[in-house]
Amino acid sequence: MQIKSMGNTFVSRIIIGVAILSTSFIGSCSYDTVETTDKTSIALPGDRFLVVEKTNKETTATGLFTKHNYGTTHRFSYTFALNPGKIKWNGGSGEPKHIIFCNDTTYIRYLKKKSIRTEVFDSISNTTIGNYHDEIQESFEKHIDKRYFFKLLGDDYWIEVSDEQYNAVKNSCEEYRIPNDNELSIFSPLDQ
Repeated sequence: MQIKSMGNTFVSRIIIGVAILSTSFIGSCSYDTVETTDKTSIALPGDRFLVVEKTNKETTATGLFTKHNYGTTHRFSYTFALNPGKIKWNGGSGEPKHIIFCNDTTYIRYLKKKSIRTEVFDSISNTTIGNYHDEIQESFEKHIDKRYFFKLLGDDYWIEVSDEQYNAVKNSCEEYRIPNDNELSIFSPLDQ
């Protein structure tokens, strides 16, 4: 009796192993990424020069054995340099829209896509169900420059400011558009 039981166990293990290997062969993908970088330069008043850099990444998943295209993801990131080397901004997946120069301070308005989790409580099953949705949000930042000794020592960084503070600055100083591909957009009076 024991020999028959061991034989069934061995056969079961082989079947499970073959199923796992088959699934991994069928579901295996190769990922090909193509990265391109575009630079746009514009001259701004006051001997200012802005260089905007956008990097696009397209990643395609292709089945190793089936050669089926399982989809392509698109990601982008923006950076810019003002009078290259003087002020830099790295917004990651944020898309810069406008820049303001006011009293030796620089402000930026940009859009970013944020994943928001919403939860719903199901009273019948007594569980919480969570879902995610993407939301495009407007953000505003102010450049803080604490550098000294020919801007070689110290730090500079960006801090978030409210839309009210940005609009107050906009009313007293000139706002300029930053070149971008408009991948993110919302209706905003600031775009007019």
